[in-house]
Amino acid sequence: MFFILLIVILAVGFVVQYLFGFVQIKHFTKHYTELREDGRVAIGRRPAIIRAGTLVLLQLNNKNEIEEARYMQGVTVFSRFKQLKGLEGKKINKLRKEDLVSYNKLLTRALIDAQQTFKIVQAGGEVEQIPSPMMKVVKKVNSMFTKKGAKKHGVHS
Repeated sequence: MFFILLIVILAVGFVVQYLFGFVQIKHFTKHYTELREDGRVAIGRRPAIIRAGTLVLLQLNNKNEIEEARYMQGVTVFSRFKQLKGLEGKKINKLRKEDLVSYNKLLTRALIDAQQTFKIVQAGGEVEQIPSPMMKVVKKVNSMFTKKGAKKHGVHS
């Protein structure tokens, strides 16, 4: 009986998480579309599990100057986009650390990611996907088992 109840609770939790994730994606799409109507948008990401994840949207004009910036930062699916002031008029490819000192560390990392993503796209490259924090954990656990298994069979890395 306990096992069935546990499965039901996990299934309900999964469905609720999926629905909240869907609402958050709709929220992202709304803000991205609003900014995209007036120009290009650079996106910066800093995913996290325990600490606040951060997402930045930077609207750019044809001179690569930031016209509007928004960010979403938080641990839960209830996080919402907020205006990010202080970057208007700055060229994205010329942002320096001095321009970012007034922002927290996670927001700064997301802004640097947006700048790097912009540079890669401008050069005609393809943006590498950032693995989710959960995937990082899975890969680390897998590599621990793979290394042990490789040593047992006489294969050395």
